[in-house]
Amino acid sequence: MFESFYYTSSSFKLTLILYVIALLAYVAGLFFRGKTWGVIPLALFALAFLACTGLIVERWIEAGRPPFKSFYESLAFAAWTVSLVSLAVESRFRIRLIGLLSALGVVSILLFALTKRDVEVIALPPALQTWMFIPHVISYFLAYGALFVGGLAAVLYLIFPRGVASHRALGQQDHIDFSATTYQITKFGFLFLTAGLLLGAWWGQNAWSNYWGWDPKENWALITWLIFAAYLHFRNVGYWGEKRLAWVVIIGVAAIIFTYLGMSYLPTAEDSLHVYSDN
Repeated sequence: MFESFYYTSSSFKLTLILYVIALLAYVAGLFFRGKTWGVIPLALFALAFLACTGLIVERWIEAGRPPFKSFYESLAFAAWTVSLVSLAVESRFRIRLIGLLSALGVVSILLFALTKRDVEVIALPPALQTWMFIPHVISYFLAYGALFVGGLAAVLYLIFPRGVASHRALGQQDHIDFSATTYQITKFGFLFLTAGLLLGAWWGQNAWSNYWGWDPKENWALITWLIFAAYLHFRNVGYWGEKRLAWVVIIGVAAIIFTYLGMSYLPTAEDSLHVYSDN
């Protein structure tokens, strides 16, 4: 991993270092109180997000195509979407713990990306050279980022079922209900999850004259969609308690991780059109 870090681009090095600094600032914020430590970690996380944006733009220009083809590129984009949603949630609800856990998650994603670093830039195959490639991938990764953060909120609900106080800039305190926060984030993520699923089916029809090919990743994408659909359904009808609903979200996030990372371990991986190339 140290060798990969040495040979990776300067933009990647800067991005990872800034995220690590932001993570350390969040950890320090657990021990230091005051408005300053409420702003510094968020500002550093935002700076790291800007660096990650620069990394993606640089890769896009270098490759001459959307930087979503290889495993390495997709991991960098996953870090970007998690950061985007986390910044929005922390800015809206002032939940510093969301920022802390998201920063930890993003650093883990980027460290994993080091092990998948591209040897060379890969050209897009003909099937991916369509306008639907960009909205399909972006929809799914926005969904993954939002639902990952929603899963963090669900974990926080299990730890703090009575919620915590949100410290605002002007000194007042609002009570944060992590179950309600999970619901708000998950609704947003489910919207993009649905869009990604529908765009994928439309793309399949245009490219292969088949809306659904029963590809393993397609099947797991549907399973993931059904899990979060069940969460939203039972949340609205009030059939299940909040603790059980939090576990449904966590299981859904686990399904997302398997859909994203686990396809290459399936016996049918060689027949899949959706398994990322490592280099």
